[in-house]
Amino acid sequence: MVDLSVHIKDLHLKNPVGTASGTFGFGEEYADFIDLNKLGAIYVKGLTAKNREGNPYPRMAETP
Repeated sequence: MVDLSVHIKDLHLKNPVGTASGTFGFGEEYADFIDLNKLGAIYVKGLTAKNREGNPYPRMAETP
C-alpha cells in the first residue's frame, strides 16, 4: 500500500486529504456520509482572542 502521510514540522497527517474551511462545519454533520477517520484533517473556521471586524454587508449577493 502507498504511504500518503504528510509531515509538516511537528504536524503528522495520515494523508493529504482535508476539508475546505467553512464548508464542513465541525465534521459531525457529515459523519453519516463519510468515515471521518479516513480524512487527513478537518479544517474549521479560525478563532481570535480579540474581536475583529468582519467583511462589510452585504456578505452574500444573489446572482442570476
